[in-house]
Amino acid sequence: RDRLEEELHAAHELQMGLMPRQAPSIAGLDIAGKCQPAAQVGGDFFQYFELEGKRLAIAMADVTGHGMRAAVPTMVFSGLLTNQISYSHTVEDLFLQLNRSLLTTLEKRTFICFALGEMDLDSNVIRLANSGCPYPYFYRARDNTLEEVTMGALPLGLRKDPHYPVQELAMAPGDRIILCSDGIIEASDAGGELFGFEQIAELLKTGCERGLGAQDLIDFVFAAVGNHCRDVEQEDDQTMVVLSLAPPPA
Repeated sequence: RDRLEEELHAAHELQMGLMPRQAPSIAGLDIAGKCQPAAQVGGDFFQYFELEGKRLAIAMADVTGHGMRAAVPTMVFSGLLTNQISYSHTVEDLFLQLNRSLLTTLEKRTFICFALGEMDLDSNVIRLANSGCPYPYFYRARDNTLEEVTMGALPLGLRKDPHYPVQELAMAPGDRIILCSDGIIEASDAGGELFGFEQIAELLKTGCERGLGAQDLIDFVFAAVGNHCRDVEQEDDQTMVVLSLAPPPA
């Protein structure tokens, strides 16, 4: 048992090492992410990539399954993503290349939900694509609105030649892009009531209205999810990533 615990701890440290310990320091941007596995290892992860041409990408992935069955494909996918994002010229091309690689790598019952936003740091335009994750959220500070960016496609690794649509959004100071895994939305209390889309949207809008920074907004949501679930054991990995265009100094 002790040896198994040691191996699980080592696997946990290895998986946590796939994720950034701190966000990139880029003037005018506030970026944060958090992944809370349901077990020592799991199938969620997030990452940031500073790319050529003054671009920044934020990414979040959710592999089917739990525990070690999900952790191993997660590590494989992390390596593929890190390698292929450097050679892909567009977001569309990246998703297609990842899908082709995963079709020959994953077991047939395993697939990967993946969301990515690539921001042009000169124009503040972000290009979003989503394959199976909950819709990204876009908060517009100008008119104080929160909307789901309704775009979706099949998860990676399911079919040949899928279509991965991309949406472009122009961000203004105070705007935020928020990625959430389904483990947050589907977290349930002792009575089986889900945290749900309505509550997560209400929380995000409240946090944005209060001007919470990226990390504070994440902590605000995770605290509410924890309060909702209370003593119920966490069933699925929970991950959230926030990209905010900071308002100009007063």
